[in-house]
Amino acid sequence: MAKPTAWFPAPKNLILPPAELHLWRVRCDGALETPEHYENLLSADESERARRFVIHQARRDFIVSRGVLRELLAFYLNTRPADIVLRYGIHGKPHVSRGEAQSSVRFNVSHSHGLAVFAFSQAEVGVDIERVRAEFPGREIAGRFFSEQEIATLGKLGPEESGGAFFLCWTRKEAYVKARGGGLQIPLRSFSVRLGENEEQQLVDEGGKRWSLYPFEPAIGFAAAVAVEGKDWRLKFWDRDGGAKRAGKD
Repeated sequence: MAKPTAWFPAPKNLILPPAELHLWRVRCDGALETPEHYENLLSADESERARRFVIHQARRDFIVSRGVLRELLAFYLNTRPADIVLRYGIHGKPHVSRGEAQSSVRFNVSHSHGLAVFAFSQAEVGVDIERVRAEFPGREIAGRFFSEQEIATLGKLGPEESGGAFFLCWTRKEAYVKARGGGLQIPLRSFSVRLGENEEQQLVDEGGKRWSLYPFEPAIGFAAAVAVEGKDWRLKFWDRDGGAKRAGKD
């Protein structure tokens, strides 16, 4: 796994400078407020999506992560969560719409088994989190979706190592695809990431744009990575459940 990440309570006066990348973590199964509180913050289309979840835990994770997202965006934009209007790109990536102008704040969200992570910057960003599961058929999935270089790297590892390495690779690839907003239009086998535990990586897309990729550990037993356009980012890790209060105006 990646080197353990130190998470801190967020300061009261939080701003998002151009060179900083802010990462937040939230326990959906132990958030500051009840799921009903966050459900009241959702838009009509988000409430409809929540109702489609059959599994209770998945529904809860969606509601809490979406509600917290609105509170954090309200915090950064100095507005109310209910006033946040989200629009979606052609492949489903959300962004904030403020009247006719799009906000400079870029964000992305991922959640897995009761834990959610949020990324905020002033450049395009993507984040992914997965709970590491020993029984998961990682080698089979890798053989279908990973690049030849990645498959070869995983093939050199023993069974105990390959399970965790698969999730390190998967979260890095997913974060990059999400940052670019390309969805399934970007095949996972069309690019390669390194599996070094703590390495910052640079990727260059087909248009020559540079992306930075950072692994981090959101909690024991989880793998995660964030990808962001550009380079030389300063990462800040905020634990909302460790002291940050409800965001936005009352």
